[in-house]
Amino acid sequence: MPRIGTFYQNHLKRKMFNKILFLYSIALIILFVTVSFLVYRYYEQRVIQEKMDKNLQTIDIVSVYMNQQVERMQSNIQELYTDAVVNEDLNYFLTHEYTTYLEHRLNRYFNSENYQGKGIDTYLKSIVESEIGIENLILYSYEKRFFYILNQSYQDRITSPISDLEETKWLKELKNQSWRSLEDGALLERKLEGKSLFMYARTLQDPVSLKTNGLMIFDFNTDQIIKSIPGMTEDKRGKFVIVTPSGEVIYDSGNEYYGKTYPYWRELQTPKEWYALEEPSKVNLINIGNTGLVIAGIIPISTIQESVHTVRNTLIGVTLLCIVVSFAFTFTVIRRFSKKIRKIMLHTSRLQGGDLSARIRMEGEDELQQISESFNYMCDRLESYIENMYVSEIRQKSAELSALQAQINPHFLYNTLESIRMKALASGNRDVGQMIYLLADIFRNMIRNKTNISLSEEIAMCASYLELFQFRYEDTLIVHTQINSSIANCKVLKLLIQPIVENYVVHGFRPNATDNRISITAHIVNERIVVKVMDNGKGITKETLAGIEKRLRQNHSMESLPSNSLGLFNVNERIRLTYGNEYGIRIWSEVNEGTEVSLEIPAWKEEPLA
Repeated sequence: MPRIGTFYQNHLKRKMFNKILFLYSIALIILFVTVSFLVYRYYEQRVIQEKMDKNLQTIDIVSVYMNQQVERMQSNIQELYTDAVVNEDLNYFLTHEYTTYLEHRLNRYFNSENYQGKGIDTYLKSIVESEIGIENLILYSYEKRFFYILNQSYQDRITSPISDLEETKWLKELKNQSWRSLEDGALLERKLEGKSLFMYARTLQDPVSLKTNGLMIFDFNTDQIIKSIPGMTEDKRGKFVIVTPSGEVIYDSGNEYYGKTYPYWRELQTPKEWYALEEPSKVNLINIGNTGLVIAGIIPISTIQESVHTVRNTLIGVTLLCIVVSFAFTFTVIRRFSKKIRKIMLHTSRLQGGDLSARIRMEGEDELQQISESFNYMCDRLESYIENMYVSEIRQKSAELSALQAQINPHFLYNTLESIRMKALASGNRDVGQMIYLLADIFRNMIRNKTNISLSEEIAMCASYLELFQFRYEDTLIVHTQINSSIANCKVLKLLIQPIVENYVVHGFRPNATDNRISITAHIVNERIVVKVMDNGKGITKETLAGIEKRLRQNHSMESLPSNSLGLFNVNERIRLTYGNEYGIRIWSEVNEGTEVSLEIPAWKEEPLA
């Protein structure tokens, strides 16, 4: 577990592509192993089915062969009963001594003109000669207790070698089970000569008295069973056994259980997919007619594994090859993307360290290339933004300094003006006292340490300035102010309108005229405050107005502006720096007709961010 934790910390926790490669590899291995397993299982089932079909075909042929043998035996026995001469000769043969039987046959031959000499021996020989699968044909006499054995090469009459007790037991077993192997059920020795035989016994009765006189035993050569299966090699036909109802094996293609009780006979009684024999096996079962015999076709799992061994090894090799190739291809692709990511991280670190010149050059048209372009664009914008902010801050400071330089510091004048005012009032000169009061009020508003004031305060200060000017030029200047009550409390920059008014006094006022007029109005349009300062003064020539408008549209530092335009451009620059470039000053003017200056700022109830 500690090793797994260390591996995770070093190679997976903070490495996304390693995680992707790791998870993809696991998914790939699971996929290939699953597909290979399914292919293997499919091929295995196909092999099993083919072997089951071949085995079933084999035991079908064997079943047909055994049925044919049984039918011929029954036909031969039936013919034995239907032929009266043969049947009479058979009963006499089983119930008399052999010498007596021969004397009886000779007497019949001499006493009967039609007697053709057809006896039981002739009939049995015809059966042996016509039936290829029958190796021996044996008669057993209950009464005389002898065996008569007949085959292709010899015939013999043998006195029974068994005792009465053995005979009783043997006959009882044959009564319960007609099919026996020669290993277990042969009390008479045969000349096997390396052959495997199994026997079938039928009792013989006298058709008149119905007395059981003996047995007819057929010895079958098991070699004929294999010969009845044409074109079937051992690997195709599989293994099969022929079992009697009691479980005795009368034929085993593997020569393992012949003559023995099949140890798995009970296992075969219950249908199953796999049978637990010597090893797990597939089994086909066929009952041979009404004989009670069962053919079990057996396909051990080892045989199936041998057949799929090559395919299994091939699948394992192909699966491993596919996994290695896929992993190598994926590793190459992911490593390529990983290099791109590391490149992006490197430039990100440079940017984090303050290097705004970091730019990523990325090939391709994938998402990482798009990220690189976005990174480069962000760096460009950030560099431009920082530069603009830096320049804007310098401009703001310069504008504030210029504004302060353009103003007279009233601190040391305020107390002096108040003393002069009191002196003027004491002398009865009220006009002088009022002028001094207005000038002191203007100075008092200037020295307030506030950047933003209400719109109504700004216009009131402009009105005070104009009222002071009216004392100098009595009855020659008419002042009009109007402000919408809904925007009276909106915050604006201090000294925003006063420089415009001062510009009129310095450049537009006509001293020799008696109808000078100036109006200051403020209203709201589309959530914007529009302040208009209109006069009927000297006006501005078209050339001068064009130059002013051009400079208003451009950004200028305070040092680059002419001294006579300082107030106007100062106001425009402060508006742009504070509220944005979409706000500012507009001017309309005609020579000797007057000038209209319009200021647009947002309607803010709170103080704007400086």
